[in-house]
Amino acid sequence: MKQLLKLITLLTIGLFFIACGNSTSEGFTKSGKAGALHVVYSSAKPLVVGDNTIAVKVTDAGKPVTGATVEMKVFMPEMPGMPYMEDVKAMNATGESYNANVNFSMGGTWQVKIFIEKDGKKYKHSSSVIL
Repeated sequence: MKQLLKLITLLTIGLFFIACGNSTSEGFTKSGKAGALHVVYSSAKPLVVGDNTIAVKVTDAGKPVTGATVEMKVFMPEMPGMPYMEDVKAMNATGESYNANVNFSMGGTWQVKIFIEKDGKKYKHSSSVIL
């Protein structure tokens, strides 16, 4: 009986560590539209409180949009007992994506705005993330 109890305990602990390991190894990806453009923003790691490296890919009719000015704004509205928080970053073009380090200063729901300007036209993608 003692051996069976030890075996069940070890299996339970093992499954716990396997489950925890899988949940932290996945990255983050979200997509949507900005006018006629398709926007995908992602991170190789799950989003966390603090600094996060985020890449934005923009396509028009399936073709990468390069040479654009891309800016990401993340913000959390003011709430009782909590001030308005935001981080705004100009994103650096790297190949077919635009990259920046974005800071989420606390857990909760953050609003995400991605502003794209290309050939004199302005586009905006609105979304949200939960940390």
